[in-house]
Amino acid sequence: MDVKSLYTFIAVVDHGSFAQAAEALDLSASAISVQMRGLEADVDMRLFDRSRRPPVLTHEGRDFIERAREVIAIWEDLSHSLRRDSNAGKLRIGAVHTAVSTLLPAALRRLRESHPNLEMRLTTGLAHELDATLRAGLIDVALTTGTTEVATGFVFHTISAQRLVVLAHAGAKGTDFRELLQHNPYVRFSRQARVGEMVERALEHNGIQVQTVMEVDTQDGVLALVAAGLGVSVVPEHPKLQNPQFRVMPLGDPPPLRLLGLMFDPTSPRRRFCDLLCEELRREAVDMGMSVPPAPES
Repeated sequence: MDVKSLYTFIAVVDHGSFAQAAEALDLSASAISVQMRGLEADVDMRLFDRSRRPPVLTHEGRDFIERAREVIAIWEDLSHSLRRDSNAGKLRIGAVHTAVSTLLPAALRRLRESHPNLEMRLTTGLAHELDATLRAGLIDVALTTGTTEVATGFVFHTISAQRLVVLAHAGAKGTDFRELLQHNPYVRFSRQARVGEMVERALEHNGIQVQTVMEVDTQDGVLALVAAGLGVSVVPEHPKLQNPQFRVMPLGDPPPLRLLGLMFDPTSPRRRFCDLLCEELRREAVDMGMSVPPAPES
């Protein structure tokens, strides 16, 4: 068994078929098939059920993919550690959309400036999607919304705490947050997003019923619709809201807090880079005037 075969195996699983993996790796489908049969012979397991089209993982294959990812992570970390530059490496980052449009870009830029040989890969998704991707070993760290139920084996380091606020156009009807929500069309933050779930609970807690006219899954989308006078919404407080075209009021007293932080495996071989990213994100949060809790203990 060689590392190349493990990379190919992971590519097949991630792309969903031999043909798509072959296209991604610039190989022929027959070459992929030969590698996979060789891998099965080496590990003495039937990894794929070839009676299905396309072939799917067997029970043994589903177990083996997790072990393969662990081996590759260790191999990559060892390879990087053998280089003279101890700052070289790779960090696979997942982030919720709100973080990509706010804190993350400047933090990544500073991290790249201080560690030019660090390879960074970024994917985006909803919080529950990132949680699953992290547990599957497809990313090393997730910049995600806080939860009281952190997955076993992971830690959550809070970057910022944001109040939930009612966001309205300057011309919207209403003198307080209740009137704004009840007397104007409502732009709902997607209920599939964790912050959307928080908003729903907060509205129910305050006994507020809204008239939903639109539902979107990005904060930038919400801001654009509210700025156009198409409705009011509830979003995490952010410096972008400091604009004369908006009216901003806390959702209750005190308003709920949306926590944004990094979740990762503290035993990860890339822990050092996770900590560096955490530092840069907290620095950016301070620069943007966001509420930042005390730094986590090492």
